[in-house]
Amino acid sequence: MCWEFGGGNGHVRRLKLIGERLQALGFEIVYGLRRPDVGSAIGIPEAVTRAAPNWPLRPAPPDVRKTMTSATYGDFLAQQLLGPYDDLGERFQLWHALIEAERPDLIIADYAPSISLLYYGRVPIVNIGNGYVLPPATLSAFPLLIEDVSIRFEESEVVERINSALHSFNKCPISHYPQINRADQSYLLTLPCLDPYRDQRKDGWLGSPDLKAIGRRTQPSQTIFVYFHEQHQTDARLIEGLVRAGLPGKAIFSTTLRRTVKQLAAAKIRAPGGLAHLPAELSNCGVLVHLGSCGMAMAGIAAGVPQVMIKTDLEKTLIARAIMAREAGMVLSWSRFEAPELASAIRNAVESEAMQKAARDLSLENAPYLRIDPVDEITKGIMRILGG
Repeated sequence: MCWEFGGGNGHVRRLKLIGERLQALGFEIVYGLRRPDVGSAIGIPEAVTRAAPNWPLRPAPPDVRKTMTSATYGDFLAQQLLGPYDDLGERFQLWHALIEAERPDLIIADYAPSISLLYYGRVPIVNIGNGYVLPPATLSAFPLLIEDVSIRFEESEVVERINSALHSFNKCPISHYPQINRADQSYLLTLPCLDPYRDQRKDGWLGSPDLKAIGRRTQPSQTIFVYFHEQHQTDARLIEGLVRAGLPGKAIFSTTLRRTVKQLAAAKIRAPGGLAHLPAELSNCGVLVHLGSCGMAMAGIAAGVPQVMIKTDLEKTLIARAIMAREAGMVLSWSRFEAPELASAIRNAVESEAMQKAARDLSLENAPYLRIDPVDEITKGIMRILGG
């Protein structure tokens, strides 16, 4: 079970759900995680966890800008694989050493392109991921997903550099950049409305393993549920905006600072440490406030709750726009939002009957995907690949 790029706990939580099902069938499971602490936080035993290459492997030179642009998924990925933060050959070597030490019969990769590049055709590979990080490998090139953003890496250059790094491992080269996602089987853990490549696919969306337990909210609510990474609580705009909204509820930051607890308590917003049980939280809230991650957006859709999303990168921009296009949420920009703007968006989401209805309608529209058991589908596919 391999995780290479991406933040948050969702990647590892999905791997754990699949791993537990396979373990019940007699498989021995080992997790290669870029952040072993995330595995520990969600209950993966240390004995079956291996430290995979993190990103970045080393700090960027001081004279290099640290911001990343993203007009295409491929360009964003190239900046992680080829940018000044990292060395592609060293990354390949670290993954190669880890996989060779374990000698697996099958690899499941979540946002782990190095694995597909190194082991496709040698060890059966199953790729899982949302639509953004799992474009069709049959594309001739990555399509432009947003306007007015510069491209840093030409795809021909990326292919050449990847193949050059692969050569020392005697691995099969790629002929076009989207082949970076090559696998024996891929599973899309997303909803069609959130897939930026839905026009290039006809089917295959499985929703998410986390959605089946989330029921659609049935009663009106004037409460708020907030979910952000730990570091975001230090931004005064966010905390002030939540307080100004004037709604009681709960805020999750994983590890919460004492000053955050005190500030939010004055607005009757509880901020306990640890993670959240989304089925319980979303069944009673009137608005979900988050960064726009795919997992949290799907949870909000499943619950039929309006969402206020403060987007950061291209993926979250696309997700937020998709929900806003259905009038089921509002989107702000992390680089530009102000506290009064956030407070107003939150109150509007709770008070707008039209937005509340649009969120319920979006949930009903996706009901067929919310009933799917993706873990079962993936497990059956794995057994077919292995001839079991």
